[in-house]
Amino acid sequence: MKPVPAIIAPEKIFFIREVNQHYFSSEFHFHKECQLAYIIKGSGKRIVGDSVEHFDGNELVFIGSDIPHVWYNTEKKYEKSKKILSTSLSLFIASEKFLTRLSDFVDIEKIKSLFQKAQRGMVITGKSKLKLISLLKKAAKEHSIEQIITLLKIVRLLSITDEYTFLITSNYVNTFQNRENERMNNVYEFLIKNFKKEISLSEVASVAAMNPNAFCRFFKSRTQKSLTQFINEIRIGHACKLLTNRDASIGHIAYDCGFNNISNFNRSFKIVKKRNPREYRKQIIID
Repeated sequence: MKPVPAIIAPEKIFFIREVNQHYFSSEFHFHKECQLAYIIKGSGKRIVGDSVEHFDGNELVFIGSDIPHVWYNTEKKYEKSKKILSTSLSLFIASEKFLTRLSDFVDIEKIKSLFQKAQRGMVITGKSKLKLISLLKKAAKEHSIEQIITLLKIVRLLSITDEYTFLITSNYVNTFQNRENERMNNVYEFLIKNFKKEISLSEVASVAAMNPNAFCRFFKSRTQKSLTQFINEIRIGHACKLLTNRDASIGHIAYDCGFNNISNFNRSFKIVKKRNPREYRKQIIID
């Protein structure tokens, strides 16, 4: 999950790409283009900026320019399988070029606002999600002027919908464009593989080859979060997946996610999700 600059299609204003793989294998990366990503099939951990959550198939996310991100399959079945288990369809838009061209024809203030919102990562939901998925599939099959018309419909719908939630905190800044990327990559991989166990500060600091105090400053500057907060968000993201199984007890889920007691789990869950696990489960079962 090394956050590296990626070149998508430097000469184009927009580009559509389909991915069909055993598992999502891209690095933790960022690019100038905004990306509307439709994850058709697959599950695991999604990292967008300072957000770490579980993902499943049929999700739609709009990500702004230069925001580090990756969809990372965490279950071993993906690497061992010979079947296509991870598929996605993405629209990439070169926002600056797009706004420049569009400004000759229409007022672009709403579109500017959309690209600004995308800097926080938008998970699209509801009827807007269904319409956008349909338009994205349509655009993938089109060419020439028809595809451009569909692109404009996609951008218009994204700019007016209120059916979305933000992923990234408002004060997030991408600081992954420095020489310390390899060190951060090692830390991320270690945390995702070991979040179910007790993890000490000294243990993670050793992965980064730093002393604990220096590592705390380093980690906070890169993620805008403390190590404990970041680990808890990985665990809560995993808990959200497990809570969809109504037969699993809250206590069992807490321990399976790496929490050493239920009260700590409930408190951490409410901080991240603004409701306790029972309320969250009730909501998703109703929805």
